[in-house]
Amino acid sequence: MTGRRFSFKSLSLLVVLAVFLSTFCAAIPSVSAAARGAWAPNTAYAVNDTVTYSGSTYTCLQSHTSLVGWEPPNAAALWQKGGSGGTTPPVTNGVTFYADINYGGKAVKLGIGNYTLSQLNANGIPNDWMSSLQVPSGWTVEVYQNDNFGGTKWTFTSSSSWVGDTVNDKMSSVKIYTGSPSPSVTKPSEVPSHIWTYVMNVDNKFGKGGDFALLLSAVIKKESSFGAGLPGSPSAGDGLMQVEPNTRNAYLSQFSVKFGRAYNHSSEQDQVCLGALILDEKIIKFGNIYKGLLHYNGGDNWYPGATDSYGRPILANLYADAVYATYKGYGGKN
Repeated sequence: MTGRRFSFKSLSLLVVLAVFLSTFCAAIPSVSAAARGAWAPNTAYAVNDTVTYSGSTYTCLQSHTSLVGWEPPNAAALWQKGGSGGTTPPVTNGVTFYADINYGGKAVKLGIGNYTLSQLNANGIPNDWMSSLQVPSGWTVEVYQNDNFGGTKWTFTSSSSWVGDTVNDKMSSVKIYTGSPSPSVTKPSEVPSHIWTYVMNVDNKFGKGGDFALLLSAVIKKESSFGAGLPGSPSAGDGLMQVEPNTRNAYLSQFSVKFGRAYNHSSEQDQVCLGALILDEKIIKFGNIYKGLLHYNGGDNWYPGATDSYGRPILANLYADAVYATYKGYGGKN
């Protein structure tokens, strides 16, 4: 009898407590998930926050501060795929891709993550698309020619109102992250350290991930034997890259826009910057590195059999063969 009386009283108390709690909790507004946009490292997330990552939505299971390596697909204890209410939060900060030049036409914003073609499609981006893009400061965008991050890669670390003929409408997958790409190349043993510093400074400015530095080193070797072949005068064909005076003058305004300063004829760093600006333009205009080298040496109108004003053959093909072979020997990838 005693045990039964205790059980009845306990049950009565539980009923009263349940009624109290249900009444109390009903007066408290429910906490809705906070849409935090694209997942990012070193960010504090609370339970029920939602983020986007690689085209999917994830809901936070435990409060934490994110770290590299704790991306939602890799941290099942922290994130559950799917969002509260089934809606995907809008991306508030990210890279905006445009269908047309000068940031025109359809625009789609993507946050940090890796996007295959199917994931691009899910975000409203069709295959072989994009003519301009806006990149936030400190972000890096790797655009790939093929799905699953294959084919030619083009890297952007700043906005571009026109990506050029080579890249235009070629995007089939893309990687977006913060920071600059870590160069995957090492200095070729024959390249002097000061030359390598020059070319890496330029490579970082163009966001090429180290490969452009290898190409510029090969050009400098051919043009001036890394400076050893110069007569000593800074007026001799603009030093390391041997840019002709008329060509140099034609690019002075572009140089100022790209590098934010007036061209210094006597600076070896500026000589490399100017040559790189011209060479990059030729590569984009003519479609690949080898053709870019042909026209860097022979001019835009060069063709097999072309001659100069004295009737001498312009052997741009031999020049391109030599530089390209050196570049590949350094480990060039394109």
